[in-house]
Amino acid sequence: MDIPGMISRNADGSLEGYTYDYLQRIAQFTGWTYEFVKAEGETSNEQAIDLMNMLEDGRIDLESGMTYSPALDDTYEYPRNSYGTAHTSLFVPNENAGITATNLFTEGPLHIAILSSAKQRREELDYFCEKNNLAYTTVECASNSELAQKVRSGEADAFLSIDISPVEGFHVVTSFAGRPFFFAAPKGDRTIIDEIDRTIERINESNPQLQSNLYEKYFGKTSASFALNAEELAFARNHDTLRVGVISEKAPLQSFDKKTGELKGVSRGMLDYVEKQTGLTFEIVPIDRSDNLLDAVRTADVEIVAGVESNDAAASTLDLSLTAPYMTTSLLLVYNRHVDPDNLESRTLALPWDMTNTAPAGSDFIICDSIEDCFKAVNEGRADYTYGTSYTTPYYSNIDGLSNLLTLPTSTQTIGISFGIVQPVEPELLSVIDKTIRGLSTEELDSIVYENALIDPDEHVGAFISSHLLEFAIGAIAVLMLIIMLLVLYLRTRVLSNRRVREENLRFQKLYSLTNEQLFEYSMGTDTLIMSNPSGLKNLVDVEAGELSEDRSHYIIHHAHALIAEKSDPELLDALTSPSKPFSELQYEPDPGDAHWIRIVSHLVTNDEGRPISVIGKITRVDEEVREKMDLSKRAQHDGLTGLLSWATFRERAEQQLETGTCGALLVIDTDDFKSVNDTYGHLAGDAALRQTATVLRNAFRSHDLIGRLGGDEFAVCICGSIEHSQLVERCSLLVEQGVEFSDQDGIKRLITLSIGGIEISGTPLSYRDAYQQADSILYRAKADGKDRFVLEKAKEGQSPIS
Repeated sequence: MDIPGMISRNADGSLEGYTYDYLQRIAQFTGWTYEFVKAEGETSNEQAIDLMNMLEDGRIDLESGMTYSPALDDTYEYPRNSYGTAHTSLFVPNENAGITATNLFTEGPLHIAILSSAKQRREELDYFCEKNNLAYTTVECASNSELAQKVRSGEADAFLSIDISPVEGFHVVTSFAGRPFFFAAPKGDRTIIDEIDRTIERINESNPQLQSNLYEKYFGKTSASFALNAEELAFARNHDTLRVGVISEKAPLQSFDKKTGELKGVSRGMLDYVEKQTGLTFEIVPIDRSDNLLDAVRTADVEIVAGVESNDAAASTLDLSLTAPYMTTSLLLVYNRHVDPDNLESRTLALPWDMTNTAPAGSDFIICDSIEDCFKAVNEGRADYTYGTSYTTPYYSNIDGLSNLLTLPTSTQTIGISFGIVQPVEPELLSVIDKTIRGLSTEELDSIVYENALIDPDEHVGAFISSHLLEFAIGAIAVLMLIIMLLVLYLRTRVLSNRRVREENLRFQKLYSLTNEQLFEYSMGTDTLIMSNPSGLKNLVDVEAGELSEDRSHYIIHHAHALIAEKSDPELLDALTSPSKPFSELQYEPDPGDAHWIRIVSHLVTNDEGRPISVIGKITRVDEEVREKMDLSKRAQHDGLTGLLSWATFRERAEQQLETGTCGALLVIDTDDFKSVNDTYGHLAGDAALRQTATVLRNAFRSHDLIGRLGGDEFAVCICGSIEHSQLVERCSLLVEQGVEFSDQDGIKRLITLSIGGIEISGTPLSYRDAYQQADSILYRAKADGKDRFVLEKAKEGQSPIS
């Protein structure tokens, strides 16, 4: 079936989607090839029935996106491992949405469009809203298309659907009630299913982020998460034209065209993007040189300053509020080749006028009009050293033919480049520009940077001509004198040009070897990979068979495709030799136990006929970014007070155990008379009692059992796997007998008792709702019988967990 996001066919006949990418990943381990069979039928229901009939009859080997139920288990073979999870979700429009993730629970009663036939989703919505005290009314719909129509017409605030069934123009505002989905095969033959099971386990071990990465790629938050609301759009469109100040030229970040006087570079590209997305308009204002930078900004009477370093010092010096960074770069020490870079104390520093305040105390320095003039001063010996970035340094070195310059990185840290809004700031303006920049995808941002960071061909040619005026003059005279002399001079000029190109390549290779990024180029015709050899970043493929250049700036690796395929991950092979996407993130270990995360940005180069001839790109280590994402994910899944699983995470994980029949027991635990603890000893003592309760529960159960805080003083435990009745009784008895000891505000030890209600489950699949209601009802009886006790019963058979 053609299901956008999961698996669908493009106009050119190629396939894409979560399932398609996952199948290709499985094929990298198994060597399988696939034939995709299209379902017959006019409607999605007819196509789904046709697929299931083909699977049941054995006409197809595999079907994807299947939920599990005992009834279907009698008809199809399922693996133990799922390859993803779908969630019931609320969708709101990308533009002019009245409901956001921040006001969802405070906006008042919601009008939610829902399919009249969606019984299970309705129950999940009831439970979610009940637990979050969220009032709502339903707008009944007969079809999926009617759901979005009701929201667009204003009859509903949001509609209820599944997050893996995205609707164009809408995004998810909240998700709950996760359900795993599986591959399934015809009943009776587990050959394929067992192989899939083993492969999914290998994938989970080698690339644990694959499912979350694919989810983020096809269903996750997009720039719609930063979409401007109606008020912000109206504010931007009605705002007066903003004056944007540009402090000195720093190509390719920002510079003025020498012919037209117009601003160009990355800052110009970002301003154009913001104008298009928001409706804001900008007027570019060059800021004249001054002895005081702050006075220069005020004199120019601008509201925004472009190309500001994203740090507190720059912001406070110029009284600016900084937006999100729109570009990152590295700082380089640029020095004359005759100067010792380790001994600069008595040397002369060249600084652009806007950086005078950064000169070290007591140092000897000269002031220049621009960073370009600083480079020229160092190249000519009027100064000994200056500072540039990984973009400005190669740009001006190439344009101006600065052959006496050498570079060294000052650190491995990158510098962010932002817009600065002059204070007093309009909060709405800062928010609009911030959200627009943060809404940029990595591909869009890289495209703006690369398109505007390229050297203008006219400038390149002009620099070449200006540096060879003598040769051209001699050539012109020679044409008038003798044809043979023209030929000689032509050959001489060509030799000099080739030498210049070689020298430029050497300079660039030296510069690349000093950055904290690894650059590469793969030639398809020769099967050759050239990789820079930067300091501090180990190579990702085995380069023992490669040739290290004389200056140690890069490796040349022959027969690269087979070498990478043998030594490295298949995703790395794809990114370096035949990229199917603009960037990839993957984990690698340069040494055993030393794991790192990297991002590979790849670009396929084609010839005039459109045929691919090479791949170029860069490799950047992104350990901190990935760890931050993992840390945020972990904190979102745990209760802030006790450290136990949050109620939503507990339910999601317990639901998987219950629905697959692997849950041994479900307990609901309540502290007795907890309100009196807060009333008598205060809320600090109450918090201490809850934290101590969490500790007692952790000590009482196994490390792989699920323990969560459902809210207030209510806790729950899901026993993962089977457990003997006597063992469960022993654990519950110990909890009730010991109680929970905590200290009041005076340090005096106090005791609270626990009441427990639970059900024992012996391999029977149950829905979470049924299991929880049974255990909660038993807990109620335990408390009614006098509290400080536990009651266990066998689970009653409930409705099927999957509808």
